[in-house]
Amino acid sequence: METKELSRKQLYDLVWSTPLSKLTMQYAFSNNGIKKICKQFEIPLPPNGYWLKLKFNKKVKIEKLNPVFGSVDKIILTIREEGNPINVDQTPLTIHTKEIENDPQAPLVVPDKITKPDVLTIQTKDYWNGKIKFTSYWDDNRIVYPIRVEKNNRERGLIFMDTLTKLIRYRGHTISKQYGNACVVIDEVFIEIDLREAKKRIPATTKYETSDYVPTGEFIFKIGRRSGEREWRDGHVKIEELLAKIVAKLEVLAVKEKEWKERLRIANLKREEEEKRKAEIKKIRDEEITKYNKLVALSEQYNKTLLIRQYIDAEKQHALNMNNLTPEKQEWINWATAKANWLDPLINSPDELLDS
Repeated sequence: METKELSRKQLYDLVWSTPLSKLTMQYAFSNNGIKKICKQFEIPLPPNGYWLKLKFNKKVKIEKLNPVFGSVDKIILTIREEGNPINVDQTPLTIHTKEIENDPQAPLVVPDKITKPDVLTIQTKDYWNGKIKFTSYWDDNRIVYPIRVEKNNRERGLIFMDTLTKLIRYRGHTISKQYGNACVVIDEVFIEIDLREAKKRIPATTKYETSDYVPTGEFIFKIGRRSGEREWRDGHVKIEELLAKIVAKLEVLAVKEKEWKERLRIANLKREEEEKRKAEIKKIRDEEITKYNKLVALSEQYNKTLLIRQYIDAEKQHALNMNNLTPEKQEWINWATAKANWLDPLINSPDELLDS
């Protein structure tokens, strides 16, 4: 869509010279959308009754624009394309619904009779007529519509599902099976679908009877499961008239599911990166602790060596002082010195007995 850039002053002049109803015809925004933009950029709007007073040449009060604004003075407005009713400030569901409703080629009309039935329509009829039998529907790739209605309402359910399937395919999506359930597949996102007939509870008339449930003829179409579940039910408007809303909701759910999966993927990547970072830090810390412990052990070993050498020197000096440095004492000094050399981490002399 084409856009137009305005300053605060330009938009201020615009909203005080042109009614919002006319501005919404020029720009792809709703009344509330333009009001929100004005509020965001601190632009005052004409009060109620302003345009009526102006029409009858009555005196009006124009609120001045405060030139002081603490943000970027740049406003982007989307120009409305001719005949396009979509407002950019609308919800994604409304935008998708209007896109579908305004597509002249979209198969939105549910006919009275099926022509050129979809392959799933044919498979469903064949299943009902006993031409298709499933030994295990879970493992069989063939799909039948999940239609749970009374036999006399099957034709209506089949026509509805056939038209819905054609619209789904027209929008570029498919219908497949996941965990044994029929699903619409949009951008690799599987959304379960189901069509059933509402039932009314008939209370028991005696204490020995149980309540009964009778079909009402009202159809309920459901998509999704759990928090993403959404239902449409026959009322003043039949579900046949809600095809655009149903498919739009399917597309919005698929986008949300895709975004959620992407957020989950990024979160998992971040978690894995954090775990890897912590593992690397732990490895470095463990290596550092090992090296430190080895240093402490070697220093303690070296201190023991120094003590042994001091003792050997003291023994030798004592023998000299006592004039008792006998061959036996010298032999002991040589033996003790060899043991000190074996223990000394700076020498590490071999010792046949101690090494083993």
